[in-house]
Amino acid sequence: MNKQRVPLILLVSAMLLNVVTCFGQTVPPASQQESLIAVLKDANASRQQKATALRQLSFIATKQAIPTLASLLADEDLNHMARYALESLSDTAVDTALLQALGNLEGKPLVGVIGSLGVRRETHAASPLSAMLTDRDPLVAQAAARALGHIGNAEAARGLSRVLPRSVGDTKLAICEGLFHCAEKTDNSSAAKIYNQLLELKTPHQVRAGALCQLILIHEEGLDLLKTHLKSKDYVLFSAAAQTALQMPDTRVTQALVAALNRLPVDHQVIILGTLAKRGDPAALPAILTAAVQGSPTVRLAAIKAIPPIAADASALDTLVILMKDADKQIAQAAQASLAALPGPEADKAVCDLLETGNRASQLQALELIKRRRMTQVSPALLKAATDNDVAVRTASIKMLGDLDGAEWFPVLIELLLDAQNPVEMRAAEQALSAICTRDAQPVPGQVTILKAIYGAVGAGGSADVTKKVKGLVEAGASTVEVSNAHFGDPASGLVKQLQIQFTVGGITRSLTVKEGQNATLLTSVTPPAYVKGLCTAMAKAPPLQKRTLLRLLRVAQGSAALEAIRGAIQDKDAGVRGEAVSIFCAWPAVEVLPEVKELAKTTQDNKVKILALRGAIRLIPLQNIPVQEKLAGFRALQPLIEQDQERRLLLGSLAEIPHPDSLAMASACLDNRTTQNEACFAVIAIAEKMPPKNAAAVKQALQKVLKLTTNNEVKKRARQLLTQI
Repeated sequence: MNKQRVPLILLVSAMLLNVVTCFGQTVPPASQQESLIAVLKDANASRQQKATALRQLSFIATKQAIPTLASLLADEDLNHMARYALESLSDTAVDTALLQALGNLEGKPLVGVIGSLGVRRETHAASPLSAMLTDRDPLVAQAAARALGHIGNAEAARGLSRVLPRSVGDTKLAICEGLFHCAEKTDNSSAAKIYNQLLELKTPHQVRAGALCQLILIHEEGLDLLKTHLKSKDYVLFSAAAQTALQMPDTRVTQALVAALNRLPVDHQVIILGTLAKRGDPAALPAILTAAVQGSPTVRLAAIKAIPPIAADASALDTLVILMKDADKQIAQAAQASLAALPGPEADKAVCDLLETGNRASQLQALELIKRRRMTQVSPALLKAATDNDVAVRTASIKMLGDLDGAEWFPVLIELLLDAQNPVEMRAAEQALSAICTRDAQPVPGQVTILKAIYGAVGAGGSADVTKKVKGLVEAGASTVEVSNAHFGDPASGLVKQLQIQFTVGGITRSLTVKEGQNATLLTSVTPPAYVKGLCTAMAKAPPLQKRTLLRLLRVAQGSAALEAIRGAIQDKDAGVRGEAVSIFCAWPAVEVLPEVKELAKTTQDNKVKILALRGAIRLIPLQNIPVQEKLAGFRALQPLIEQDQERRLLLGSLAEIPHPDSLAMASACLDNRTTQNEACFAVIAIAEKMPPKNAAAVKQALQKVLKLTTNNEVKKRARQLLTQI
């Protein structure tokens, strides 16, 4: 056949794959098969063309294709595809062809043919395959063993059994695998003979274990066999017997395990206890409780851990309560964990009873159990414990009240805060109230408006304005934004980046900074007004220490009412309260406080307050929705007040986000200050990267100064790159 005709034949063959429907049956045209066979016989056809033909034949081949397919069994490249096509045919001629090939092939083609005979479960292959179990090629021997397992008749089993004693290594494993398959396909009596032979092996251990497991399950006296091997000193057979017990639901098996328990070594007892736990038979509970009290430390721990899966009622409660007081801390902790895992109201009642004992250790254990069991119907007991004489009990109870329904317990927790006798209790009440404020906060209604979004290694590398991108995501309905290079590109290769977003929600301007790899949530929530009112009311009657705590809670709560209360506290007669209020006020997230914060920075005589106010103002100025020139004017007004390097660094970080000639000039002016020179260099670079061409002269001058001063190689590299672009 001419080479140029082969592609045409393949094209025709592919077209003929469109099946022909006749009288409700799908019949491939004979001409299609003939065309494909012609390709296989064509000496000029490529390997790819023949592979395509074989792939199609595997779906439509008939008896007429068998000779051609059989002729390819010796082909190193195509034999596997030829076998796939042959395996799909039910004609006995296939088996004849495969059997004939056994004596003519070697290597991988032979291994493939052996596998196909196994797939077809050709019984006539049992004898020749048995002879191949001792072949010098281990791959051939192993393939023969597996194929005999698939065939699974008596002759196959005899062949495998005869060779097993002389086999080694991977071939031995393959023969064992074949025998297991044979045992699955025969009657219990014949299977038992196979399993007994496998059981007598010294290795592999997994074979011995599997054989014993199957032998116990199929044997008429399987329970007696289980009992015998539960006493075995051979760890492999003992553990196999214990594992097999999991597949035997009979209560007599539980009794056998329990009977063996006390007569075994410690490590065997641990396995038995684990087996009993997995079986979940309550009949084993008395023996397990005895082991939990009387066994060795290792056995006691295993027994205690086995109790929850088995205890169906309250019968284990008394023992666990006693064990929770054990001198051995591991035992006590294990008992506590098991009690925490016990189901049912009886266990809940036992925990509440512990809380009523008046014993400090028991009460603390009870509180821990309430938390671990997630008990929510215990508010009266918790409230009583929150006024206990013991400070540790009071503190733990107060913390847990924060996990209960906020609307009911928020006022109670405020009173507990006001009555707190020490800082530890105050802190517990603060944590509980803060948790309720956060948990019960509701999303603020109203549309989110994105003001600005910058992505990059801010202050230490390149950055990009991604405002348009973030706006588009929000307008499309997104409430969270994935912070990643996939979303925003990579403006600072090799550096960890972050996304800075300025946005308004509910009429309040806010800022958000999220690291690369995290999600930025663009919705905010507010604490219910009743909670805020309760905190503000408490401020009027609270002692100084409690007032400071309430101020921190108002910071968590947010909102205009909270802000007014914080403003009022700035005038408090107590210095500690005033300091807390100023700190919170200057860190307030909304720009509405900016005028007061700037005024505070200008007028205060307190250096600490001045620093807080300056930091707050530097942070808030960029959040304003005003022209860039006005923001820069705000920064210039602050510059004479800045005396500390930390505030200079903050200012440079903010300037780095504003591509304007004035911000470039302000950053350049800081290049001569050695302590902040590094930050100033990064700020200049960041500004220069975003400056328009019309400012080329100023940018060039600033970059040249950076090159003279910096010792940072990365900064030098970026500066030179920018200079080449000017």
